[in-house]
Amino acid sequence: MKRRSAPRTRAAATLLAALVSLSTAASSAGAQGGYFGQNKIQYRDFDWHVLKGAHVDVYYYPAEERIARVALRYAEQSYDSLERRLNHRVSSRIPLILYASHSDFEQTNVLPFVPPEGVLGVTEYMKRRVTLPFRGSYAEFRHTLRHELVHVFQLSLESQLFALYPRGRRAAVPLWFSEGLAEYLSSDQDSRDEMVVRDLAVAGSMPSISQLGLVNSPVVYPLGGELHRFLAGRYGEWRINLLYSSLWKYPSFDEALFGTYGRTAEQLTEEWHFDLRRRYFPTAGERKPFALAGRELADLAIKPVALARPDRGMDVAYLSPRSGYTNIYARPLDGPKRSRTLVKGERTPEFESLHAFSSRLDARDGVLLFASKYGDRDALFFWDVAKDRVVGRYLFPGLVGISSPAWSPDGRRVAFSGLTVGGISDLYVLELSTGALRQVTDDQYEDSDPAWLPGGASLVFSSDRAPGGDEGDANNLYRIRVDDASPTRGVLAGRGDVSPPAVPDAGGPVPLTAGRWLDEAPRWDADSGRIYFTSDRDGAFDLYSIDTLGRGRRESRLDGGVFDPAPVPGDARVVVSAFTGLSWSLFALAPDSAAQADTFSIAPPDTARLWAWSELADSTTASLPAVRYRRSFSLDFAAGGSNTAPGAYTAQGGQMYFSDLLGDQSLTIAAAVYGTGEVTDLFENFNADAFYLNQRRRLNWGVGAFRLAGSFFAGAFDYQQVYRETSVGGYGVLRYPLSRFMRLEAQTRLEYSNRDDFGNALVEGTQRRRGVLASNFLTAVSDNTLWLDTGPIDGTRWNVTGGVVSDVTHGVFENWVGTADLRKYLRTSHQSAFAFRTFAYASEGTRPRALQIGGSWLLRGYPRFTVDGTRAWLFNSEWRFPITNYVTLGFPFGPIRFPQVQGAVFGDLGQAWYKRSYDPRILGSAGISFRMAVIPGFVLRTDVGRRYSLNAARATGSAPDAAYRQRFVDFFFGYNY
Repeated sequence: MKRRSAPRTRAAATLLAALVSLSTAASSAGAQGGYFGQNKIQYRDFDWHVLKGAHVDVYYYPAEERIARVALRYAEQSYDSLERRLNHRVSSRIPLILYASHSDFEQTNVLPFVPPEGVLGVTEYMKRRVTLPFRGSYAEFRHTLRHELVHVFQLSLESQLFALYPRGRRAAVPLWFSEGLAEYLSSDQDSRDEMVVRDLAVAGSMPSISQLGLVNSPVVYPLGGELHRFLAGRYGEWRINLLYSSLWKYPSFDEALFGTYGRTAEQLTEEWHFDLRRRYFPTAGERKPFALAGRELADLAIKPVALARPDRGMDVAYLSPRSGYTNIYARPLDGPKRSRTLVKGERTPEFESLHAFSSRLDARDGVLLFASKYGDRDALFFWDVAKDRVVGRYLFPGLVGISSPAWSPDGRRVAFSGLTVGGISDLYVLELSTGALRQVTDDQYEDSDPAWLPGGASLVFSSDRAPGGDEGDANNLYRIRVDDASPTRGVLAGRGDVSPPAVPDAGGPVPLTAGRWLDEAPRWDADSGRIYFTSDRDGAFDLYSIDTLGRGRRESRLDGGVFDPAPVPGDARVVVSAFTGLSWSLFALAPDSAAQADTFSIAPPDTARLWAWSELADSTTASLPAVRYRRSFSLDFAAGGSNTAPGAYTAQGGQMYFSDLLGDQSLTIAAAVYGTGEVTDLFENFNADAFYLNQRRRLNWGVGAFRLAGSFFAGAFDYQQVYRETSVGGYGVLRYPLSRFMRLEAQTRLEYSNRDDFGNALVEGTQRRRGVLASNFLTAVSDNTLWLDTGPIDGTRWNVTGGVVSDVTHGVFENWVGTADLRKYLRTSHQSAFAFRTFAYASEGTRPRALQIGGSWLLRGYPRFTVDGTRAWLFNSEWRFPITNYVTLGFPFGPIRFPQVQGAVFGDLGQAWYKRSYDPRILGSAGISFRMAVIPGFVLRTDVGRRYSLNAARATGSAPDAAYRQRFVDFFFGYNY
């Protein structure tokens, strides 16, 4: 699977994501086999249709049909171009699945996880499906689409190569090569990518090619693209094909580079770095470091806004992912560098996402204005800082996205950029007195970051409608008059309607800047009477300003990148998001008289020509008939295995997984058999399960059938539980997510069971039971945790389950079971935390279920089958701390990179007993633990400690107390709690 972040968001999605991964090393994790985990919610029942081209099939729903036809035409053009450049033909048809917004994209079942906002497209390995959203930007969409098609060609090339040479050495392709090639073949290097490359080159921190092969963060996109451009320019693009065709010959990628380019990785690195020094060093002296140009206010921070507080003076509010979650913070403009949290994001359904990549904040009279994902769409929030609560919330039925809201000068209206259900980005104005919404622009262009001009009659905004906007080369500033006509009434915190678009003066938006550069994030400064904005017109993002007549000047000349200007009322300084040292910070910049000498004026009006979606001019694509999507299953995965113990038993088994193209429905079939080799014995011990799951709608449901047969053992010491059982039946499951962080699950099961409890001391009454059993279980799950590779680091998760198993034939309760599991994680630094778990269990009935709490998963230091009972409680605690993030060791056969290693000091307490025999002893253990993530989430763990017991003098159990007063060493593979 491939991920990417496209042009407009690359500064945030790539750079900020890289910074978060390097600084906090935290991310959301998936479910632990369904026991915990956050939820993907299918809010909408998409009516899928298909457009079939020569090589690509586009899957879409009616709201985005226009975008789908554009996508098909461009995908076919891209296929033809890539076929020529890579000299390769993809043998199978390419499924292209489109969504009209990132909110819809997050509901896809093609991926097993919820795609983060920085992921704008994926190419899935198994079925070669390309899936991506349209977010309002034509250029971003085309770039992402071609990027993902490059990955399809790469996968096809590698598959063909390994099919031809199955015994080849198969040198692994590093991430910089695959993602960099996709960037190189999809677009030119843009100014944001250039910013990252320049920052590393000037600082002398550019990695070598071999070092870059070990990097898995998003910085591989700009660095890999830049390296491919250098190699293609110096040695020719044709060598890309040569490298792919000869990969099978080489045991390592560095050797493949040498065989292809005739230079070692070290020699290519020297040539590449020399080229970068020649390009960037001559201009480095012209730019001033941020530390000399202003005062740093906060690190790892973006999207600032001045927040006037009558009781505190002037504060600066901003977004930051410093804790791993993205929150809104505030700190004084002057004074100590102390921040306080205003709004906690990414923990509750109300603030599921604060859109740090794309949406600004605004503030007025102590009230913060921002957008957040709320259910299936974005909501507009008003947060009273003094009251520390939400005082207003708006949602609109026609809009799924809201970004960069802005107060009007009189405080009666709010302007923002909205994204429709069809993926179109326009400007809107909300009347706060009536709750009515007015549409200001209505076209195919991406209009963003509105700001009010004095008097409240007009807006200034950034738009890609300028010449070159279709290629991602131009975003200019425009002014538009807001119509004063009476709008349609809306509802506060409800579902408002949208009135017809405003009628601007001069027949449409009036350009304030023009040219093939990116002018972004305008904000009016009442003190200077100017509009501040950022632009890359000199090759790097700096601060500029312009008056309402189009007379502009430069305001800074800095060695990094300047974004999101926020003028401070009553102060000549401007607070900005600053990119420097491969990091984001807030700086308060003072006027730079030397930079202000650089002035400009608007280009002639004829540069304001608009462009159109060129693909729609293709008559074949425009008239191509669509067909409804028909669901059919295909085999995704099959596996099998066998095991034999000579003279004892044999065992064989297999599993197959089928799903439809959209991943909405799946079928899993598994079977296993074991025995001594006799045919009758194998049949008696035949086990099978078939399960169908439908995830098309919010209520996920599934049905299954099974046969289970064999002899089973559980228990310890006094209560041995040995029984033989054969059962056949069916079951159904329901899963309903209440929000991303909480869900309800239900399971019902009906089975015929033939069970002989010939060695089960817990059974009350007859040891043999034949009859029909009905089982019903209900579970509530909540999870908002944040993860390192080695386990949770912040947040809370809990699971409460209750169920009853009834013997329908004999009219008795087989058993009832109740469990409660609460886990809390308290952050002590970016990579350390206290972790606590409290667990309780109880079961009763004619055949109660006993629980083992001994073992590395629950009560560490105690072997399995030594601590069990039908009632149990457990308390785990530990302090987790980092030892190493990554370690690379050199060996004669090449370097080996070991993943993150974490240490912990732990203490456990637990108790388990049976109704008939209460053991008062409380067992405990304490020690130190070391764990390493084999893959993210799964760890290899070693625990070293000592066992002890409380109330030992009162114990009457047969287990010798001396067995628990010993040192122990345990090894464990699985999840950390």
